[in-house]
Amino acid sequence: MIGIIRKVTYSERYRRANIHTARCNFRCLGCSYKLRTEEEGKALAPEEVMDALRNLNLRRVHFIGGEPTLCPDIEAIAEFCHEKLGIRTKIGHSTGWNMPPEHIDEMNITIKAYSDDLHKKYTGVSNRRVLSNFRKIYSRGVVLSASTVLIPGMIDANEIERIARFISDVDPMIPFHITGYIPVPDIPWRSPTQSEMLEAKNLAEQYLEKVSTSWFESAEDYTEMVRRNPRYQSIRVL
Repeated sequence: MIGIIRKVTYSERYRRANIHTARCNFRCLGCSYKLRTEEEGKALAPEEVMDALRNLNLRRVHFIGGEPTLCPDIEAIAEFCHEKLGIRTKIGHSTGWNMPPEHIDEMNITIKAYSDDLHKKYTGVSNRRVLSNFRKIYSRGVVLSASTVLIPGMIDANEIERIARFISDVDPMIPFHITGYIPVPDIPWRSPTQSEMLEAKNLAEQYLEKVSTSWFESAEDYTEMVRRNPRYQSIRVL
């Protein structure tokens, strides 16, 4: 499967461009993209994207998905960002299945589960490659952060603890974010309670120095946060 670039957005406040890619090689049962109604759209050529970036006042570029590493064009764009614009690059919320291309400064990997059987059940694939790549990417010098989704009945607090223990074995200073699951259609799991979120956070903090959480009761609450939070406010430029 090959990913495509479907749009470019820009935050003037943070001087950040977001390059949105489509498609993913995981089939996560509780994927939040099932909540979206936006069409994939036509693929943008890398030359179009680079022309758009030239005209923006930028400090950084983020590649977000889908799964950004499936898109072969991000390598050329990341090199352009370094060599021509002199700005930082980040891959956000990657599955970790693929190694990032050169010219990527930062990367966030969402570790779906630590237990291999559970990872296969939830995503359809083994996590051995993901965990191995996590170590390799850190060794390469990419600034890493990690995240996971707390899903009562599937990815519970004990599984969060296993993930945190693995991350701490790489570096206990790697930031770790726990997101509360937002229910998607036709999937039986519920959102975690605040006390369940706190339990998971406390367990993770036994191993890691930088643990944060986000929790919403519904998709509507999340949408309202995105609408109000300046971090998410951007305009489409391509």
